Amino acid sequence: MLVAVPLVTHAQVENLVLNPSFEEDEVILDDPEWLQWATWNDAAGAGSSVEIDETEFIDGKRSLRIIPKGDTNWYFIVLSLPIYVDIDKDYTISFWAKAEEPRPLTAQLKATDNSINAWGATDFDLTTEWAEYHYGSEVLIDDVKLEILCSGSEAPFWLDFFHVYEGDYVPGIGPTPPVKASEPNPADGSFLDQTWATLGWTAGNLAVSHDVYVGDNFDDVNDGADDTFRGNQIDDFYVAGFPGYAFPDGLVNGTTYYWRIDEVNDADPNSPWKGDVWSFTVTPKTAYIPNPADGAEFIDLDVTLSWTAGFGAKLHYIVFGEDFDEVNNVVAGVPNGLANYNPGLLKLAKTYYWRVDEFDGIETHKGEIWSFTTEGAVSGPNPASGAVGVKPSVTLRWDAGAVADSHEVYFGSDADTVKNATTTSPEYKGPKALGEESYDPGKLTLNTTYYWRIDEVNGVNPDSPWAGNVWSFTTSDFFVINDFEDYDAGENQIWFAWHDGLGYGTPGSADYFAGNGTGAAVGDENTLSYTEETIVHGGSQSMPIAYDNNKQGYAYYSEVELTLTDQRDWTEEGVANLSLWFRGNPASVGSFVEGPVGTYTITGSGTDIWDQFDEFHFAYKTLAGAGSIVAKVESVGDTDDWAKAGVMIRETLDADSRHAMMVVTPGSGISFQRRLETSGVSTNDDTVGITAPYWVKIERGLAGNFSAYSSANGSSWQKLGVSESIQMGTNVYIGLAVTAHNAGATCEGVFTNVTTTGTVEQQWANQDIGIVSNDTEPLYVALSNSTGTPAVVVHDNPAAANIDTWTEWIIPLQAFADLGINLTNVDSIAIGLGNQGNMATPGGSGKMYIDDICLYRPSEAAEE
Repeated sequence: MLVAVPLVTHAQVENLVLNPSFEEDEVILDDPEWLQWATWNDAAGAGSSVEIDETEFIDGKRSLRIIPKGDTNWYFIVLSLPIYVDIDKDYTISFWAKAEEPRPLTAQLKATDNSINAWGATDFDLTTEWAEYHYGSEVLIDDVKLEILCSGSEAPFWLDFFHVYEGDYVPGIGPTPPVKASEPNPADGSFLDQTWATLGWTAGNLAVSHDVYVGDNFDDVNDGADDTFRGNQIDDFYVAGFPGYAFPDGLVNGTTYYWRIDEVNDADPNSPWKGDVWSFTVTPKTAYIPNPADGAEFIDLDVTLSWTAGFGAKLHYIVFGEDFDEVNNVVAGVPNGLANYNPGLLKLAKTYYWRVDEFDGIETHKGEIWSFTTEGAVSGPNPASGAVGVKPSVTLRWDAGAVADSHEVYFGSDADTVKNATTTSPEYKGPKALGEESYDPGKLTLNTTYYWRIDEVNGVNPDSPWAGNVWSFTTSDFFVINDFEDYDAGENQIWFAWHDGLGYGTPGSADYFAGNGTGAAVGDENTLSYTEETIVHGGSQSMPIAYDNNKQGYAYYSEVELTLTDQRDWTEEGVANLSLWFRGNPASVGSFVEGPVGTYTITGSGTDIWDQFDEFHFAYKTLAGAGSIVAKVESVGDTDDWAKAGVMIRETLDADSRHAMMVVTPGSGISFQRRLETSGVSTNDDTVGITAPYWVKIERGLAGNFSAYSSANGSSWQKLGVSESIQMGTNVYIGLAVTAHNAGATCEGVFTNVTTTGTVEQQWANQDIGIVSNDTEPLYVALSNSTGTPAVVVHDNPAAANIDTWTEWIIPLQAFADLGINLTNVDSIAIGLGNQGNMATPGGSGKMYIDDICLYRPSEAAEE
């Protein structure tokens, strides 16, 4: 028996989620107000993003598309907050989602103020289709936030139609039908076996009428060209291919038609709602959809060919062979009544061509020429055949065929010449041994198409050699100096090419480089390629440069230098501009000053000091053994109710360090907070209703027990919570901490009456903890000839190191020529932070990313 489940409307449950389908405009990514929807990311999730998508949704007309980074799920989190609940009730959490590829996703609840750690974490497996996901949970506090843990997989995905409601799951709560027309019939991309069509669709939920567009050109239909508009109508169907309608003489076989439905409601200011462009193809009179697909590789030797019969086909004529021209020129093939053909046992590593002509009882329709290559053949051309924008210094690579004992390489600028070339032709470039599947054609001409062929050779096989297919690629219209894509952790490590201050190798060995004496360190030993693999402009790798212009024993500037080999003539083919892309980090807002004497002012940003990772500014000394610190918090900026200013003892300066602290907040009272294990969760004890000015103290006993105290007057102390055993080393850091609890804000904390006990050094130090920032240093590029003085060009923005988005820097080459550089023979390029040659004045530190260093002709500089 079939049972109909009625659709439950939104009003049938009280949905506690604000803006559940993202229909309202709001800031979500890095929301400074942390209201409705917001995001949080760990440093390892940097580069994650979200965007409102008006083309893909399940409810209303928008969804949230998430593009996450990071290999652990909590590195990037999307949050809905606040959600006010009844602590005595259970709740259902539901949402709809789909992903570009199958991937996991985790949802959990957590106290909005982070006073209680997350609970009820539930894992889901998203598919590529919209589906509903739900789970039930208790609540541990009356003010919660829903966290969607988005990382772990970097596959983008969409979220829509969130619900949090009291009680058990209610089936049938469905999304509102979309405002756009949907569910086209015939389905988008389908074939139609007739020369007329009835086009149908599901109307948008607000539609009163429909604007219909039909044509045979995608752009015309998408742009609403006049001759594609077929009128406004009430009906949700339209006929094409009949008199009085579009294409009155009938639809044409083999033609693809495009159509679009815009939903109209004159009473709604958002009307009309432009629809998607759908398509269908009227079945051609020729055969189509070959199997194997055209150009397929690794095909079995006993393959049976098949295809979809052409419109009205009664008989099929098959032509099959090893030569394209012969297959193309045959007048009539072998007749066959079925839409499949067995060519018999085929040869290894061979490319075959075939054609199917369709006879419809009146006329024979000549088919396309298809091809496939059997197993054992050479494959995997790199660059891929047909590739464009290939750098002129490319090295060609391929995968050896199973039959190969060696390879013969053919290369040239004419397809037919390369196809017909023999070992006596100029296009023959010589043999390559098995295991040497690469060929360097030398520096190629810009914006030119080249062709190449690899024949597989095996001297003991009478069928040898096996001629390969002709592959092609087209070079870019610019020279690539370095795009960082070829570096790896093997023989081509990035610091072998880009020399920095650290150097490499063992003294006395042939490959030893002592370093250039500057504060630069290039590369990242934590990635598989030793390059940056997440923060990239183009491709999949960029160059990270850590700079430290106050490094003991080094110069007070930082520089990495590449000696050129392939592209030394910087006038070739009329190039006139050097282009490189760079990205830095924002400047730190953290500071620590004393004035007047005994009054300390700290500014700090940061998301929080909590859970596994802290972001704050820390002024500190070192403590050996037992000791304590007391301070009067005179004030703390109201950047968040949970902004914090207080005293701390910390094992290390790492963001995930064990610590204990006693803090004052603007709106959440005082709190004894601590992390018992490195990278562990945080715990706390709070007293609400207290604000600055107030005294706080944190103390470490001889046994490693930490105790927290507060006082209104600095003499009468109240202990908060119980002493906590936290295992730290003998030497720890003790000091003053400030966090804004808001990454986009700067919080100020003012302290007086700061005293310590125990063995504490007297000198203060201060730094950001867990906040990535760059000190402001000049960014420069220097070119050198083999002799003479380098020519240095400095970026005109003195704070270029603080630009945290990919930015193109275009330098006219004439600027270097004016400084004496011979552009026809450039020996090296250097990129630096600071003032080149500075040996006297210390500077700052940070990290920069460089990508896509290229030479362009005039007016051809890359655009973002």
